[in-house]
Amino acid sequence: MSSTSLKAGATTARAGGPPATPGRGRLPAASRDRRPALAALAALLILVGALGSALVAFRSGSRVDVLVARQDLRMGQLITREDFSTARVAADGGSTIDAAAVSNFVGTYARGPIPQGTLLNNQMFLAVSEVVPEGAQEVGLVVDAGRRTTDRPEPGDVVSLIFVSGSGGQPVGNLSPGDVVVEAARVTEVGSGGGSGATSISVLVRDSDAGTVADLASGNSLAVTVLPSSTEPLVDLVTE
Repeated sequence: MSSTSLKAGATTARAGGPPATPGRGRLPAASRDRRPALAALAALLILVGALGSALVAFRSGSRVDVLVARQDLRMGQLITREDFSTARVAADGGSTIDAAAVSNFVGTYARGPIPQGTLLNNQMFLAVSEVVPEGAQEVGLVVDAGRRTTDRPEPGDVVSLIFVSGSGGQPVGNLSPGDVVVEAARVTEVGSGGGSGATSISVLVRDSDAGTVADLASGNSLAVTVLPSSTEPLVDLVTE
């Protein structure tokens, strides 16, 4: 066969023959029927994200006013309205006291020490129905600044009452200056003594000690020292 015939046959094959096979390096085009499914998935993800954001925003905005300790509260301290402040917390923030219930806790006593800023709950307070038990009395005394600790006693403290002097520095009865009159007495109330730096204090003592304490208090012959908070008084408040 001549070279002219071969060229003619090749030309005919290119013009009317089957299409050439794609090269091995080329990838097939992506199927168009996947695009709607991907669009639907994207829309679903956007919707889920929007719902999640809305839920977070809703929860963060669900907050309530609760009671907080305005200052440090001592064990046994009588609670007044001024002892409370408020804070805004999440509605599901745990065991707290709604600020609207503040009147329910005015007049109660702190069950234990409560630091300033503490979120308060019901278990921190104690309602007292009868504070003076049988066999005990509350006795008041006025203590000069020089006859007490630098920090004045507070309600709930346990103190020791010490004889410091009689008239002219003489002993009184069987007491000599420095003798302990009452080893441990619960402080029930504290106020201003009227003098410069003086403090009025009410303490709970046994009947057998009440007369001596009152007599010495009238002569300003007692000093007061605050004992550790773990000290048990000789007689204590009766609570319910």
